[in-house]
Amino acid sequence: MQDGGAPQDDAAVIREWARRAVLGMVLESGGITVTRPIFRSQPEVDMTVRDASPVAGLRAARLLQLAAEGLTRGYIQQAREDGHTWHEIGTALGLPRSEADQETSLPQAAYDHAMGDSQSDHAWSSQRAFTWRSAITAPRQATPRTPSPGMPASAGD
Repeated sequence: MQDGGAPQDDAAVIREWARRAVLGMVLESGGITVTRPIFRSQPEVDMTVRDASPVAGLRAARLLQLAAEGLTRGYIQQAREDGHTWHEIGTALGLPRSEADQETSLPQAAYDHAMGDSQSDHAWSSQRAFTWRSAITAPRQATPRTPSPGMPASAGD
């Protein structure tokens, strides 16, 4: 994977990494594993694979998803602190303009992604009501703000 983004062909590789991470989490925690056919649509092929049970796999996949979201927010914050624009961040995240809302710009979509759903209980309980500013774009101290559909002053850069 390069800084410019992962080609579509990498999606299968990334899914396999995630599957292995989920299985590793289940094994490490003593969760239930199952042996299942590799090709479910072809039961006559006698090949199997060890996998997490569906419920244990769901739990581990959700924990992996939450960890990835936290890492994403951390990298977004680091990118802003390093002076990257919201447009660059949106491009790195692979965020297209919303088909349903042609008024949404790529920088706006990146900011919205970073802030999460401002109406969710998680956004309020995790105190995600703030603005990320870099020393380059905002030499003054950042001021707290509540999540809103609008971008911060530095989002349009």
